[in-house]
Amino acid sequence: MLLTNHTLEVTPYLPVIPTIETSFLNQTVSAIIDNMANMNTTDTLLELLNNTLAENGTNVTTTMSTKVQDLSHIKVKNLIYNHLGPTICMFGMICNVINLLVLTQRQLPESPYTYLIALACTDFTALLLSFVYMIFSQNSFAYIWKFYDCYIFLGCVNICTTSSVWITVQLTIERFLFVRHPLWAKATCNRASTKVKILITVCIALVVNIPRFMVLQPKYSDGKYILDSTELRKSLFFFGMNWIYSITVHFLPLIILTLANFYLVYAVRQAGQQREKLQIRNNREAVWQREQRKLTITLISIVFLFIICIIPSAFSDRPIAYALFGSGQTELQFISSSFYLSLQYVANFLVWCELSLNFVLYCAFNEKFRRVMKWMVKRWLKRCLPCSFNFHSITRNSTMQTTSLTLNTNNKGQPGCQHELQPLHEITNKKDLKRENENGEVYIASH
Repeated sequence: MLLTNHTLEVTPYLPVIPTIETSFLNQTVSAIIDNMANMNTTDTLLELLNNTLAENGTNVTTTMSTKVQDLSHIKVKNLIYNHLGPTICMFGMICNVINLLVLTQRQLPESPYTYLIALACTDFTALLLSFVYMIFSQNSFAYIWKFYDCYIFLGCVNICTTSSVWITVQLTIERFLFVRHPLWAKATCNRASTKVKILITVCIALVVNIPRFMVLQPKYSDGKYILDSTELRKSLFFFGMNWIYSITVHFLPLIILTLANFYLVYAVRQAGQQREKLQIRNNREAVWQREQRKLTITLISIVFLFIICIIPSAFSDRPIAYALFGSGQTELQFISSSFYLSLQYVANFLVWCELSLNFVLYCAFNEKFRRVMKWMVKRWLKRCLPCSFNFHSITRNSTMQTTSLTLNTNNKGQPGCQHELQPLHEITNKKDLKRENENGEVYIASH
C-alpha cells in the first residue's frame, strides 16, 4: 500500500504493439505532452498505493480503431492530488497528533492503547510523506525532489503503510483473544510484550520493502530531472514481489480482519445480553468488562473503516487489476487507460481517509478517550490561562468556606456532628487531590 509515481519521461522496457505505427505513437505522445502542458498538469501520475513509482507504461491512451486519446483521468487527478488529497492529509496529521497526545497519558495504560499509539505514529508519517509529495514533489523537476521520490518517499511510505496494516491485525487478534480467553489474555497481554510485537512488525516491514528503495533513480534529460526505472524494477523478481506484496498486505489482512470482526460483533452482542440477564451494575469486575467492551467496539469501527477503504486499493494493484479488468487489452493499454488511472487515484484517496479518521472513531465510540482528552485540555487551559482558573477556584473556595462556616455555626455545641462539605484548606491528602485530578472527574486548583 504505497504511493507511486508514473512519469511521461520514464524509459522502461515496453512491449511492442505491432498494429500501431511508431511514427503515429510518437505523434500521440507529443500531442499528449503538449495538451498536459497547456492544462497546467504535472507529468507525474500517482499509481496505486501498492505498486512503485513509475510503473512500466506511459501516459498514452490510444484506441486502435479510432486512435483517439482519452485524458478524462486528468480531471480526477487534479481534483484529488491538488485539492482533496492535501486537505485530508493535513486534517489527518492534526488528528494523529491529538491521538498521540491523548493516548500517551498515564490514564490509558492498557496494551491496546499501545497499539493505537504505534498506529498513530505510522499513520502520521505516511500522511506527512504524502503531503510533501503532493505539495512540493509532484510538480518539481529539481534533483532534490526526484531524490526524495526515489530514496525517501517510496520506501518509507511503504514501510509505514505495511506496519499500519499489520499493527491493526495484531490489535484485532488480541481483542479476539480477550473475548475468547479473557483471563489468559489479561495475564499475558501487557504493554511490554506489545512493544516487542510492534518492534518486530516494523522491522519485518523494513526488510520486506528494502527493494523499493532500489527501483527508481533520478535521470537528467532535456534540462530537467525525471524518474527512470532500474534493472531491478524490470525483472521478474520485482513482478513476483508485487504479487506477494498484494496478497500479504491487502488480501490476507482483509480476510483475517473480516472474520475476526464478525466474531467480535457477535461477542459484543452476546456480552451485552448476558450482562443484562445478570444485572451487573457496580462491582469492579463489571466496570473492567464495560471498558473492554467499549474498547472492542472502538476496534470494530476501526476495522470496518479499514475494510471499506482498503478494498478498492486491493483490487487496484496492477497485476490484480489487469487480471480482473484487462481482458481484451494489452497490459500497456490497460495501465495507460483512464479507468485504471482513475481507479488508482480514488483508491489512494480512500487510503488517506483511512489513515486520517481514527480520531473521529475514538471520539465517537471510546468514552475513556473522550474523558482523558477533556482532562488534558483543562490542564492545558489552566497552564495557559492561570488568571481565569485562579478566579474560578477562589470563588469556589470562598463559597465552600462560607458554607462550611455557616454549618459549623448552626451546629455549635455539637462536637459529634460532621459535615461532608469542608473548607478546601482542610483537605491535606495530596494523593487524593492528585487522583481526582488524573481521573478527570474533579479538578481543584491549588492556592
